[in-house]
Amino acid sequence: MRANQFLTEATDKGREYNHLEDLVTFEGSKGALKAAEILTRLGQDSKDVSIKWDGNPTIFWGREPNGQFVMTGKNGWGRQKTTSSGELQDFIMNTGKGEDWRKDFAGEMAGVFEILEANTPTDMKGYVYGDLLYTPRKPVTSSDAGLQFTPNKVTYTVDPNSDLGKRIAGSQVGVVVHTYHDAFGDKTGTPIKDTKSINSNAVVVLGQTYVTHQPKVDTSAVQDIVSTANANAQIIDNWLTPEQGLSRKDAILYNYVNQMTKQGKLAQLRTGFFDWLKTSKVSTGQQAKLMAGDTKGLDAILELVVKIQTIKNNLIDQLDNAGADVKASTGDQTGGEGYVATRDKIKLVPRHKWTPN
Repeated sequence: MRANQFLTEATDKGREYNHLEDLVTFEGSKGALKAAEILTRLGQDSKDVSIKWDGNPTIFWGREPNGQFVMTGKNGWGRQKTTSSGELQDFIMNTGKGEDWRKDFAGEMAGVFEILEANTPTDMKGYVYGDLLYTPRKPVTSSDAGLQFTPNKVTYTVDPNSDLGKRIAGSQVGVVVHTYHDAFGDKTGTPIKDTKSINSNAVVVLGQTYVTHQPKVDTSAVQDIVSTANANAQIIDNWLTPEQGLSRKDAILYNYVNQMTKQGKLAQLRTGFFDWLKTSKVSTGQQAKLMAGDTKGLDAILELVVKIQTIKNNLIDQLDNAGADVKASTGDQTGGEGYVATRDKIKLVPRHKWTPN
């Protein structure tokens, strides 16, 4: 089997995937206009929007040029080429600090090793990187709602009468894959396009799972973003322009939005920057420069970030509540980690209610 049987071309343009609203932080007024363009398109054509799976743990598996099967976790990639279930079990047990959960986890991964080894084509060369969705020790369960599995924070419910549901019902392991790697330890993966050749009855391998519902986007709200970006383009771009002692204001702002997200304070995003700044790791010299500078550009940036988030969250809600073969829920809330607009390499994550483990 050749690698290009299930590959698509890779890209190396900056960050692999950005939050839609981060385009303003990285690209200023042009980023805001780009976000508006993406929202407009998604309101007309969502065929490239796929589920952002919340799988766990991360694994790499595949075969060496001589056909030897190898499977390891993220911490073993490029470090420990485990060629048997026993070796993998020993590696997991001897890593860490003897945590209570480690023995059960090592046994679970040893079982996954054996199933993947038995079902990975013998002529495969190279490795696949992905996240586990279910295993014999964390199995799929059946309820009135459908087939369910919870690999991490999100519970997925699949229609048992759908094609995917029928495949899952007869399988032992489920995994969502992301990239192919030519050699063990290779850090530059290539996105996987077609998973047919690495699927089997026992192992369900999912690539990009696209939504089937077409959401609607409020065009007047998008036009408001365009108007705000155009009216404030000069002050936005001036604020982001590097200056002596402040070469990466975009990085500071990016960190601010991330920290406010983690702290559950997105409702205060437009007004909380300087309070956050005082308690941040930004140097005192940089803090002084930011506090002494004109804040109109910053205010306009944060206004746009919030407006983009609002439209994005509405789009996510529509997709979460639409009828689909796969539905996600987190605790008692509908929805999961969100979606990915693959064409634009944009993450559509409901950051007001989702934070990663």
